Amino acid sequence: MAVSRETVLYYDPAGGERAAALKAILVQMGARIKNVPPEAVGQTVGCLLGRKGYDARENPEAPALAEPVLVLDGFTDKRLEILLREMKKHGVSVAYKAIVTETNIGWLFHQLYDELAREHAAMGK
Repeated sequence: MAVSRETVLYYDPAGGERAAALKAILVQMGARIKNVPPEAVGQTVGCLLGRKGYDARENPEAPALAEPVLVLDGFTDKRLEILLREMKKHGVSVAYKAIVTETNIGWLFHQLYDELAREHAAMGK
């Protein structure tokens, strides 16, 4: 089997059954999972992914994030479709999801969260 370059940054303040079910899906798909602990939300997305040129920040601000976040890197459209289908099939819901882009890779994780929260609120209106 080919080694997957797909990586997922996953932040979940509650953990529990949702986190376990999501991780099982990702493991089955062969994606790498990088858990984002609360104290790391002040790092850039690039740093959390281990990308060159994105060094860790010393003593980053780490505001509390209330909702789980799923940040996907290296997923093709087809693989994203499979992931979303499997999540739905297993009753796993994460409202805040993003694909890594050239723009957001340099954002602090909590800034990406804030943007996702704004978009989510705007879509709910």
